[in-house]
Amino acid sequence: MTNDLVEIISALFVLAGALLTLASAIGLVRFRDTLSRMHPAAKPQVLGLVLILLGAGIRIFPDIDLGMLVLAAIVAVCTAPVIANRVGNLAYRESVEDGTITHEAPVLEKFTGSGLDGSAAN
Repeated sequence: MTNDLVEIISALFVLAGALLTLASAIGLVRFRDTLSRMHPAAKPQVLGLVLILLGAGIRIFPDIDLGMLVLAAIVAVCTAPVIANRVGNLAYRESVEDGTITHEAPVLEKFTGSGLDGSAAN
């Protein structure tokens, strides 16, 4: 491939990763509680980082530093979902203890027309 084509492909990956990271940051600011913020904190952020690292890897391909980019991507993909899960569990547990999250049965009754025990709602 020509050098200009490699530069364009690399720039497109970096731009796509930066846009996903920006969307993740906007989601973190926009959502109000921890349980809602878990998704934009983990999934788009990690995918954006992987795309940025892929663009950088395409740019520096024959260099030895490519291994460090791959290692950074592997660590991010392995650790971000685990951290988001632990933070979500902790936030949910504290919300249930505080009483800010209650059982969702009345909401289910409203939409299904019956309670959890099979009785019809009035």
